[in-house]
Amino acid sequence: MERLKGKKQIEELFTSGHSVGAFPLRLVYLESDSTHKIGVSVSKKHFKNAVDRNRIKRLLRVAVEGSLTEILEGLDFKYAVMVLYVGKEMPTTPGLKPQFESLIKRFNKKQSNEVSS
Repeated sequence: MERLKGKKQIEELFTSGHSVGAFPLRLVYLESDSTHKIGVSVSKKHFKNAVDRNRIKRLLRVAVEGSLTEILEGLDFKYAVMVLYVGKEMPTTPGLKPQFESLIKRFNKKQSNEVSS
């Protein structure tokens, strides 16, 4: 699993990628050619302090490394994925887990629909 970085890759992901949401999380994904790439992001608009943004990103990375990597490894295609925290309140570790699981279920459902059609 690699980190998603580089302005061109991220711009392409947001311009031509697909998204799935489960408040307060949003997942934007795009089929990639090389390996799975994952990134996390938090809005500067809602969290002015870098300390708060970094804490949320740490919480997201823990959730991503656990569940999302297993699911991506089982897929036929490689994906570039960005997980965004779009909520306005500071999350708690146990509070993020159900939303992330819901987000993963929606991603699986939408991805399987796109592959079959």
